[in-house]
Amino acid sequence: MKISPAIQKVSQWRLKFKLSPNNFFLLLSVAVGVVAGLAAVALKQVTGALESLLQVYERSGNFVLLVSPVIGILLATAYTWIFRKGKLGRGISNVIENIDNKGGYMEKDKMYSHMITSSLTVGLGGSMGLEAPIVVTGAAFGSNIASLFKLTDEERILLLACGASAGISAIFGAPIAGVLFSVEVLLKKFSTVQFVPLLIASAVASVISQILYHGGQIFYIFTQGWDIKALPFYLMLSIITGFYSLYILKSIAYSSNVFEGIKNPYKKALIGGIALGGIVFLLPPLYGEGYHTVQMLLNSDYTRLFDSSLLFKYHNSSYALLIVTVAILLLKIFASQITLSAGGNGGFFAPSLFMGSVIGFFYVYSVNYFNIGKIIGIDKLNEPNFIAVAMAGLMSGVMHTPLTAIFLIAEATGGYTLLVPLMIVSSFSYLISKYFHPQSIYLKH
Repeated sequence: MKISPAIQKVSQWRLKFKLSPNNFFLLLSVAVGVVAGLAAVALKQVTGALESLLQVYERSGNFVLLVSPVIGILLATAYTWIFRKGKLGRGISNVIENIDNKGGYMEKDKMYSHMITSSLTVGLGGSMGLEAPIVVTGAAFGSNIASLFKLTDEERILLLACGASAGISAIFGAPIAGVLFSVEVLLKKFSTVQFVPLLIASAVASVISQILYHGGQIFYIFTQGWDIKALPFYLMLSIITGFYSLYILKSIAYSSNVFEGIKNPYKKALIGGIALGGIVFLLPPLYGEGYHTVQMLLNSDYTRLFDSSLLFKYHNSSYALLIVTVAILLLKIFASQITLSAGGNGGFFAPSLFMGSVIGFFYVYSVNYFNIGKIIGIDKLNEPNFIAVAMAGLMSGVMHTPLTAIFLIAEATGGYTLLVPLMIVSSFSYLISKYFHPQSIYLKH
């Protein structure tokens, strides 16, 4: 096998400075953090530019939403079949399969193919997230860098995990959550020694993101802590998110083969895109990642749920607000599954956070609207608190990653004062989901 001059130069440099294998591996983890961080920033910028171009949230009754998802899924499908012969290897479950069966080997094209297809899918309205594609991208960088330097399978898997951690860190501004994600999902055999390269890669990616992107946290929450008297309501929220997680997992299993009978990939993309466009046109919050909606809910700007909607004239009605929220909770998972089954690319990371925010809003808004809190002497529950905590609860229930969920929300929102309710809701939601559905979304699919 021919070795490139650049690799030869690095090898000579390594010998010159007498770098030990451990120190050289740490330098590789820095390199992985840099490239994964750059990839995450590029992916967010391109996707955001497409979304801004379509002015998704700036009109009442935006008919562009009927067409853009069709275009996005068709383009992603065309790329997949022209350049990958239909075999893209979507999702984090594919990374897990590579670890379990291929010693962490990942194809070179995964360093860019998931960025291309997911930006087209999500930026043009596909109801998915970018986190799974950036995890695949970062993992592919780690795997291929390891292969360049002929590392062992164990080292390759760890460097792959460094890339995955770096991707999560950069896209959320959450370096600790990035590390914990790899520990909970990717690394089945884990030792504390492995923490160091994971931390380095994750921290470097976070710095890259802060320098080149907006930096810092992805969501902003205004809170002054939590009231101990609200504990019963947090416990009830954990039960709700736990059982709603089961609804999501069962719905995915039920709808995963919705387009299986359509063999022509372009026909499948066209039919799925039209169906998705209709759903997104009726309920614009289902467009893309949905993080715009999450931040509006955290800002208590609820009437913005009606932006770009034909239902805008009802935006001041509390009952209309609750009905629209229920419709979103029922249809989001199907919109996500249609996106994926029709040929688009994305992950369930963002949909989980989005649905968590919406169910948290529905719960706390209902409690406050009907004055249920007065039963235990609380005039009003802090709405942003419950929305943020519900995001962690649902993510924990769907992905079976309670630690990642706790620290992701704490880091991504700056809501460290909510650590106790985050721990309570994430733990109980996880236990409920795990009891009735032992496999997470990644192991199931």
